[in-house]
Amino acid sequence: MKIMDFLPANCKNCYKCVRNCHVKAIRIVDDQAQIMEDHCIGCGQCFVVCPQNARNIKSDLSAIKNSIQSTKKMVVTLAPSYSGIYKKPKKLIAALRALGFEVIEETAIGAEIVSDLYKEYMGNHNDKKNLITSCCPSVNLLIQRYYPELLPYLLPVVSPMIAHSILLKEKYGQNSFITFVGPCISKRCEAFGYQETGDIDAILSFEELDTWLHEEGIILNDLEDSYLDSSASSYGQRYPLEGGILKGIEDDITRNGYRSVSVTGIEDCKNLFETLSKEDVGNLFIEANICANGCINGPAVSKNSENVHLRQLHVDDYLEEKEALEYELTNKRVYNRSFTNSHVTKKLASEEEIKEILKSMGKVVKEDELNCGACGYNTCREKAQAVYEGMSQPEMCIPYMRSKAEKLSNLIFESTPNIILLLDENLNIVDVNPACESAFMIHSNLSKGKALSTYIDDSDFRQVLETKRNIVNKRVVYSHYNLIVNETILFLPKQNLIMAILYDVTNIEKKNQELINLKKNTLEVADNVIEKQMRVAQEIASLLGETTAETKITLMKLQQIVLGEEGVTK
Repeated sequence: MKIMDFLPANCKNCYKCVRNCHVKAIRIVDDQAQIMEDHCIGCGQCFVVCPQNARNIKSDLSAIKNSIQSTKKMVVTLAPSYSGIYKKPKKLIAALRALGFEVIEETAIGAEIVSDLYKEYMGNHNDKKNLITSCCPSVNLLIQRYYPELLPYLLPVVSPMIAHSILLKEKYGQNSFITFVGPCISKRCEAFGYQETGDIDAILSFEELDTWLHEEGIILNDLEDSYLDSSASSYGQRYPLEGGILKGIEDDITRNGYRSVSVTGIEDCKNLFETLSKEDVGNLFIEANICANGCINGPAVSKNSENVHLRQLHVDDYLEEKEALEYELTNKRVYNRSFTNSHVTKKLASEEEIKEILKSMGKVVKEDELNCGACGYNTCREKAQAVYEGMSQPEMCIPYMRSKAEKLSNLIFESTPNIILLLDENLNIVDVNPACESAFMIHSNLSKGKALSTYIDDSDFRQVLETKRNIVNKRVVYSHYNLIVNETILFLPKQNLIMAILYDVTNIEKKNQELINLKKNTLEVADNVIEKQMRVAQEIASLLGETTAETKITLMKLQQIVLGEEGVTK
């Protein structure tokens, strides 16, 4: 089941998610980012940094709304970080009730259960070389997928969310609808299996909650304060803070011969786990959290929230010093969990294959490998390996693509027969192409910074600069240079430059004029021929007329002679 991915329509191929994915669980296919869930640890950092908000996360909101309309008892387990993220926590509780939730308790209650189980486990297994807390689902996934050799160190106890949900189901009935509300994205990954077993029914992030409240027109400041149905002591409420887990069990840690270590943030977790994997380090009880500064800095909070340091202060201000809750765990085994080795294996490319891929990215010699990290990978060779795995594409190499684009644009600029000029806001020359150099006898290097008027009339250019209205295909004659052009002058507002493209039509007009002259000459010749023919025709007609008249006279004379002879006979 796909829990989270990117929306293709929003993904703009910027690679920011790849750069910020510390386990490189994102591949690029057809210029679109895709999350590989079998590689992912659910930290949500890719969604936090995405500038296009292309996140697509499975939502339980519809199921929650449908259940509110049913007869089920709606119960919230509220992550203790709420007291730091919301300035007025009691009004948030009131808002949850306004949405239709009947019972609201703190997940910190589950945290206290987990802490007690940690103490018990330490007492029974103090021979373990190291112990790592299992409260953070992303830490658990990181170890399962990338450091499986550390699995024996993971404390086999459910998270506070699951512990509290189990307790709530026992308290309010198996038909009750339990919703976890908090700042974490990886809780969705953790909850998936437990939703099948019925231990928890839905996950609602603070970000989703804020959107829902806005849609319902519920404004926190307009609400009266409301209170939790049950809350934990201060040491359970400290869980979202860095060192918060250690705070409540530090005496037991020392008593069992361990030294406490708190590590937050993905890179710090990875560095520590690398050390534990390679070096002989022991007797550590490690509180590990993927989010820097702890859960208070979770990824699923409103972007308008205060910075993490103020959130920490708010939690401290909200802590209530009171005795821990008394509870009885009817079956402790349901609070145990195991972890599986789901190690991510990679097929490594050979040296020849790496070189071939590097070559396809324009990296022929070692000096070509910039290792700039723009593609999201630390080195060019690491990027080449990702291409080999199908996780990346050669085109993701930004310096290579930039160089390729510059070469192409330079080729066009250098090779086009059109005259191209670039001018600054003072109509000084920024650059000219070879065609311009040849046409106006301008040397590119010597002309830069000089006024255009030094070489040609700049009145049209000044008109475009002043009016910000382009001139397109205007016929201009530069008689001094024996040049006729179709002139297009463009104002580029973002660059504050003037670009002119002059299409040389001198030869075309010359040929056109020659054609016109040829036509005129042909017409004159034709006219002369016709006139001559007319004269000949007239002369022939005149001759024909004379001979016809003479013939007629002759015939008349013959007629008279004939008639005369006949008269004599009579």
